[in-house]
Amino acid sequence: VCFEKKGVAHTSMLDIAEEAGVSRTSLYKYYPRIGDVLKATFVREFDRFEEKLAKKLARCTTAEERLLETVIGIAENVPKSSWIGSLVSGPRTRTEETALHVGRSALDTRIRDLIEEPLTALFHQGKLRADVDRNQVVEWTRIQVHAFSVVRHPGEHSKKKRRELISNFLLRAILV
Repeated sequence: VCFEKKGVAHTSMLDIAEEAGVSRTSLYKYYPRIGDVLKATFVREFDRFEEKLAKKLARCTTAEERLLETVIGIAENVPKSSWIGSLVSGPRTRTEETALHVGRSALDTRIRDLIEEPLTALFHQGKLRADVDRNQVVEWTRIQVHAFSVVRHPGEHSKKKRRELISNFLLRAILV
């Protein structure tokens, strides 16, 4: 909540402790650095997103659909977090740079975890191109997150249009 109210650069450990209703000593016991709080906050928000995504993925019948829904879900929903979105654009303080590094690392790991299952299924079905580098799929997805963070008001790019663009590019690029 503090990061959303004050922004990452202007949130102190004291602010976090007061908001949480704990002493600074208790906060420092579990989170020695603000980067640790940022990572925990990111993980909590991403867990919420994954719960919503799991419901959508349960309705998918093919690995292609699961991959597409995962990438679209990540690209459209991760930037909706106001404090994560604020890290992607604009000038950054040292604290924001640290938060961005922590967030990017955690985001890459979570994206990789999410897309691994459909990519593996596509591979075993013989549908994934042999030359596809899964790390590049993760990087491409992260770039989409950045793009959707910067373009908050997409204008003519409705959800349907974005879905079509992602589908046409991603699936055509990696499937046999």
